[in-house]
Amino acid sequence: MSIKGLTFVKIFACMAMLFLILLFASCTSFVEKKRRVLIVLLDYSASNTELVLESYISVITETIFPNMKPYDCLVVVPIDEGSKMRPVKLVYEDLVEKQFSRRSDGFAHAGDSLKKRFMDYVKETAPKIAETLKTQKHIRKEYTEYTDILGAIHQTTNLIEFNTAGGTMRDAEDFVLGKIRLKSENIIVLLSDMIQDSREYNFNRKHGVTADQTTAYLTDLKKANGIPDLSGCTVFAIGATGRNSAQIDNIHLFWTEYFKNTNAELASYGYNVDGKLRKYLIATD
Repeated sequence: MSIKGLTFVKIFACMAMLFLILLFASCTSFVEKKRRVLIVLLDYSASNTELVLESYISVITETIFPNMKPYDCLVVVPIDEGSKMRPVKLVYEDLVEKQFSRRSDGFAHAGDSLKKRFMDYVKETAPKIAETLKTQKHIRKEYTEYTDILGAIHQTTNLIEFNTAGGTMRDAEDFVLGKIRLKSENIIVLLSDMIQDSREYNFNRKHGVTADQTTAYLTDLKKANGIPDLSGCTVFAIGATGRNSAQIDNIHLFWTEYFKNTNAELASYGYNVDGKLRKYLIATD
């Protein structure tokens, strides 16, 4: 073969190799999107009035649900005596499973169409969520004598999408939908007075939980593997209250130490702090 022929073969081989590289890249490249997993722990304890329960539910239906995005997921689980004995998903809304876009959507207005369909879905679904959560309070009435917040938090390990290198992933792997790769952020929302009241750990005293009790409780929980690893999770505690300022402050100190041990970030803690959650959801959409 002539030198000119060899040169042509080399050029052809290089072009073929380049084509294969570009083809492979096009097959394996993904658009990365954020997915937020919102795990809401709803306090069903008997000490809460219907008015308090309604205020908790309104946080879910008016603050959380309308500020979700098409790749987000909402899970609501109960806080009561059955948090460990009978854990259940009261609400499960994985928006990845919904279809808000249409092939017929024009490129220029696709975003507006998607947003309208999502808001229509919220308007239709929010009242159903509220009704479900009210009904479940009566269904679970046999478990409302005690408040096992610690047990409910421990159950979140079955719901969060755990961390791997580079971010939080579903089942410790990338969550892939066609050409979209989803990276998840876990947000835990506690709708509760934050007064743990179980047979093992009781904060329902005049001064809540002392510093010595906090140390003893945390030591006991560690020995029993009762403190979950919530690395990468952001926590909002809404509704925290008590009989007096000493009880409120002491219980707050316990939960501050507890969440430090879980490796979670306690972003907000207080009675009427749902506005901070709303701002967070809007800022991270």
